[in-house]
Amino acid sequence: MRISIVGAGALGRVYGVRLAAQGDDVTFVVRPERAADARPFVIEQVNSADRRDTLERPRLAADIPADAEVVIVTVRFDQLAPGGAAPRPAEGRTVADLLLRGPSVPVVVLTPLLPPQRASLEEAARRRITPAMPSISGYLDERDVVRYWIVGFASTLIDDEGGAPAERPLLEELARRLTSADLPARLDPDVGAQNAATTTAFFPLIAAIDAGGGTSALLENEGVLGTALQATRECMALADRVGTVAPWTKLLTRAIGPFTLKPGVALARLVAPEALRFLDAHFGPKLHAQHLAMGAAVLAMGREHGVSLPALERLMALIEGRTGAR
Repeated sequence: MRISIVGAGALGRVYGVRLAAQGDDVTFVVRPERAADARPFVIEQVNSADRRDTLERPRLAADIPADAEVVIVTVRFDQLAPGGAAPRPAEGRTVADLLLRGPSVPVVVLTPLLPPQRASLEEAARRRITPAMPSISGYLDERDVVRYWIVGFASTLIDDEGGAPAERPLLEELARRLTSADLPARLDPDVGAQNAATTTAFFPLIAAIDAGGGTSALLENEGVLGTALQATRECMALADRVGTVAPWTKLLTRAIGPFTLKPGVALARLVAPEALRFLDAHFGPKLHAQHLAMGAAVLAMGREHGVSLPALERLMALIEGRTGAR
């Protein structure tokens, strides 16, 4: 299958390298200055001791190839916006610009999508898009190697009503190709709503790592931690208005509290220290711009649905305050 992946960060590399390893024709769409980069892509699965894949010569391009059969978008949330100050993937162009110039094929977005962002992207790209939820998490380490985990109990979910009806056969084929690459995937109803609800519910916990200056510092800052926990309760109420959250989200948010986090992190340091490095790399200050953009979007959704989010407003003020300290 001819697959174009917009973005070559951790998420894009895992999906792209695994697909390429089984023989699919994969192109990574990147900024023009990166298109000549000849370095290999290496990915290592943390929860599988002997799984290491190397794509010696990844195909990089500044545009989506005309013969692509499906496009997968894996850029950061703040890079999805049709306009704004966020860095753009190529020559000042947005993701929407790339899609406008590309072929009329299914567009699967693995980036977390909230309803306003989805509507804006569809309007700017002049096409319907298909929301999806990934089943992997990963980060780029100091060797430029992606270290990643596959969630064993979850599949990559692709919205079965997201794109145009004529696109369904290609989406089904993509799900088969992903499953064949040991990345279980399936088409599922209401993935867009579940994606938005889950992102909304979980957002304060990931943003708190940025607000606190990292996982360890957050645990020592009772003010920021308490604000984040209050904001999580608020966002759960908003999430229930948006859609149905993933089952694991409610279990996790209910289990997290001031008396469980510190022992949990202490245990993680002993048995899975890399998980803490992942949290800081994936959700920490490095993604500051994404947290600001997503926080503003969640607050706007709260106003739209009549849900008060005072604790989230305080948490976002703390994150904004860190901007000047960088």
